[in-house]
Parts: sequence; structure tokens; C-alpha cells
Amino acid sequence: MGQIHGLLIGLGLVVVLGLVGYLSEEVLLKSRQDFDRQNLTLLFEPGSFDNDPLLDSVLIPASGAHASLVNVHLLGLNRDRLAYIARQGTQVTAIAVPATADDGFNGTVELLVAVDMFGRIRAARVIDDLETDTLYGVVAVIQSKWMEEFTNSSMRDILGISWKVITPQNEYDQFVGASITPKTVSNRIYDALVFFQSNRIVLMAGES
Repeated sequence: MGQIHGLLIGLGLVVVLGLVGYLSEEVLLKSRQDFDRQNLTLLFEPGSFDNDPLLDSVLIPASGAHASLVNVHLLGLNRDRLAYIARQGTQVTAIAVPATADDGFNGTVELLVAVDMFGRIRAARVIDDLETDTLYGVVAVIQSKWMEEFTNSSMRDILGISWKVITPQNEYDQFVGASITPKTVSNRIYDALVFFQSNRIVLMAGES
């Protein structure tokens, strides 16, 4: 009886520890998701959506292999990322597309480019590269006045922005570094718009 009693106690501890671990993971996941939700509000206009863009999203693989999406290589992703969909009722109002600008050496900048259904940029933001493979808890937006230049821009406007003078007040160098040029970032944002135009219908449907 003593052995059986000890065995039951041991099994009970295993179950309790497993439950605590599961609950801890659930709490961590919720915390990461709440973090991303808060930061996604910086990408979409207030009142322009009533869905949950974090969960109404499309997984975009870094490998570029996708059953429906085309031209994924234009995004330059070095890890799997999500594209976030903003809807007002049943209407899609904007989609935030991920992209990675790479200087070809060791420097990269992670981007989110929110585009409305007219093909104009609602917001282009740099997000902190947290060097993680998780899909949640990664939308850490870095503020930059220079990036705000892209707001309300279309594809034909981006070339002009890429050659604008970057001043210390822009805070550009604080998050980019010397190895990545404004033109590199601008080119990737342009590519993100091409990707968006190529996949508008698939992205609107939220197909993963």
C-alpha cells in the first residue's frame, strides 16, 4: 500500500507540474499577443477596424513556398512572419505586410508596411528584431520621423522619399546603423507594395 500511495503522490505531482507549465505557457502567449495588439494600433487608423488583426492574419513563410501567395521573395524575410488584416465589418480596410531590408552583409531592418485597399501606405514602421522564431510578441515598433514620410504614399512616391535628406532629428541612425541606406529601406517598402498588389485577393481572404 505504501508503494502505491507513493506512486499516486508522484503521479499527482507530475500532473500538477504539467498543469502549471501549461498555464504558464498560456499566460505567456496571452501576454505576447496583447503586446502585439497594442503595437498594431500604430499601423492602422483608429476606428478603421473592428476585428482582431492579430488573429485575422496570414502566415508568410520565409522559404517563399506558399500554396497561394506569389512573389514572396520580394519581402526578403529571414523568418516566418504574419501579415495582419484590418476589417470594418466584412470589408478589408488595410493589410500590414512584413518585410526585411538587408544590406547584403550583417545589417537588417524588420518592417511592417500597412497598405489600404487603394494601394496607399497607411503606415510604414520599423520593428525591433527580437531574434525569435515565435509569431507573437514581436511587433515592437520603433518610432522614427523619417519613416512617417511614407504615410499616404503610393508606389510612385517612394523613389522621391528614398533620396530625401536624413537629418539627426529623424532619429534614423538610432535603429538602422551605417550599413543600411535609406534607399535600401525604401526599395524594400516598394517591393512590399508590389507583393501586396500581386496578392491582394489572397491576403483579403485571409488564406494561410
